[in-house]
Amino acid sequence: MEAPQFGLPQGAGTWPDRPSAFGIAVRRGRIALVEIGDPATQTWLALPGGGLEPEETPEGALVREFAEETGLVIRPVSRLGASSDRVVINDGRAFNVRGEFFTAVILSEAPYLLTEPDHRLVWQTPLQALRGLHRESHAWAVAQWLRGLRDLA
Repeated sequence: MEAPQFGLPQGAGTWPDRPSAFGIAVRRGRIALVEIGDPATQTWLALPGGGLEPEETPEGALVREFAEETGLVIRPVSRLGASSDRVVINDGRAFNVRGEFFTAVILSEAPYLLTEPDHRLVWQTPLQALRGLHRESHAWAVAQWLRGLRDLA
């Protein structure tokens, strides 16, 4: 099955690919999310994760990004799927974010690993996450995860 494409239309600009990894980690029925931005002006919600560094695997990027954005140490468990999202990031650069999505377990908390001052860890129910996530691809991943839970019942 081909990965779904979300975001701005193809003709709206140049969209270089940006391989990325994002994850869903749950504690007491709530999903770990990051609120990004300045609470005094504008914020949005995202799944923890981000772009791969050179020579980095998606799983390695996910572990690194989770720690930098949330202060949580995680272990990827299973791959949910992949999708792409054409986005313009904070500094005006445009990308086609080719995201790999994973479930993850939380191993520990390590606030000293936080390096993203404009990212704050928040916990939301899956329904709140579906309604509030900024990127369509992230909401799609949560829906895929929920479908998988249904299949396990």
